Amino acid sequence: MSENSQKYIVGIDGCKFGWIAIKIDADTQVSVTKHSNFISVIKEYPKAEKYLVDMVVGLADESHPREVEKLARQKLKPNRGSSVFTPPCRAAVYEKTYEMAKEKNKSILGKSFSIQAWNIVPKIKEVDEFILKNEEYKNRIFEAHPEVCFASLNNQTPMIFKKKEKKGIIERINLLQSIFPKSSQIFEKGSTIFLKKEVMPDDTTDALVLAVTGYLGMKYGFSYIEPKEIKKDIYGIEMNMIFFEKKGSFKN
Repeated sequence: MSENSQKYIVGIDGCKFGWIAIKIDADTQVSVTKHSNFISVIKEYPKAEKYLVDMVVGLADESHPREVEKLARQKLKPNRGSSVFTPPCRAAVYEKTYEMAKEKNKSILGKSFSIQAWNIVPKIKEVDEFILKNEEYKNRIFEAHPEVCFASLNNQTPMIFKKKEKKGIIERINLLQSIFPKSSQIFEKGSTIFLKKEVMPDDTTDALVLAVTGYLGMKYGFSYIEPKEIKKDIYGIEMNMIFFEKKGSFKN
């Protein structure tokens, strides 16, 4: 089938090179690519059912607070809750320096934010600017946190080891392989074609769990961190996280 007639999803993670994207279609055909910017990902895969991206989607302001991080941390207790940090508000994201952004965040939300959050601001802006300029993708690009997705696929149990450790990589790939049998092959392909200085092993596992999550969700239905009340930012972008909740056995 051509790309236009075959349903597919894309899992996307940020990396030193820019972005890594993993596409899985309805027939489990896979492609793995790296991109210097977010627009390049969409140009490569323009017709995805959904894009699951490990990046903040939907930005807070004084009247539109984000609460999804608190709920995500609860799902990741006791081991991985610290992997979820609260992002700055929209006005702070568009400030020029960390100090200016912290002051702006304090004035709007009454609190500061971490340097780790500031370090990914360029990628937050990339995704935000793309969605604002391309309305047709507003309800197709979804935030997904890899550790939430791993825990959800692991019977609501967070991963034991840190994702950058060798044990953590093995733990995560073994889980994915048990659910989507091409996972080890995809991971090895990424390790072969990408330099570590551009795409680290945990970047590949993160993009892969999002792609597998998207594939399962495309077949069986997605779950959302905040299912009762869909919270949106001032531009109507959902402030939520998407995952697949594995319930009992299923055919992949």
